[in-house]
Amino acid sequence: MATLITEDDIDNLELRDFDEVAGSVTGGVAEHLEKAAIFEEWATDADAYTLDEGLTPAQLLVVAAEHLQMGRDYEEGFRVARAAAAHPSAQPFEAHPTLISLHLELDQRDEALALADEVRTGGASELGIYEMIASSFELADELALAERWYAIALRALDKVNLESPADRLSLLSGRYRVRRDAGKPQDVLDAETEQLRAAQGMDPLDS
Repeated sequence: MATLITEDDIDNLELRDFDEVAGSVTGGVAEHLEKAAIFEEWATDADAYTLDEGLTPAQLLVVAAEHLQMGRDYEEGFRVARAAAAHPSAQPFEAHPTLISLHLELDQRDEALALADEVRTGGASELGIYEMIASSFELADELALAERWYAIALRALDKVNLESPADRLSLLSGRYRVRRDAGKPQDVLDAETEQLRAAQGMDPLDS
């Protein structure tokens, strides 16, 4: 009988090396690679595992690819991320943020830009895809591209007319960070970001 994999199983695996004192996971490269192997097995071995409602093989393959990237096995990371993108359960562009992040980590800027442009022209079904792409550019110190993608994400949020203050503040904060790091003067949206963060009791981003 196949074992049912639930959100709790995913959380337990992700946090099995969490150190409450450090406030973070403590496992190194080997831990990431082991987690990646488990996530891939859950996603692909249909005889041994079945996924709970709301979970898809593509989702777990993306998570596996992310762990492979953190474990510095980039070749395998690309393989698994591409398998996620090709899986019938995948949402449009679901694996693109991970593929973009992998390309950027390997200084393959043109390839990353080409994938990002596919999302921009095709339109993603999930707002989180835009934010993850922006975050990937931010981590790669591509500040102008990161600002552009935070702006794209904000426009997408406005377009769906979704009342989501937390999502808006997260995107505004990302935009604020990259503009600050690029040495740009504050604009109206930056001022809004400061006001919203203060209203939520959050620390200033300049502190």
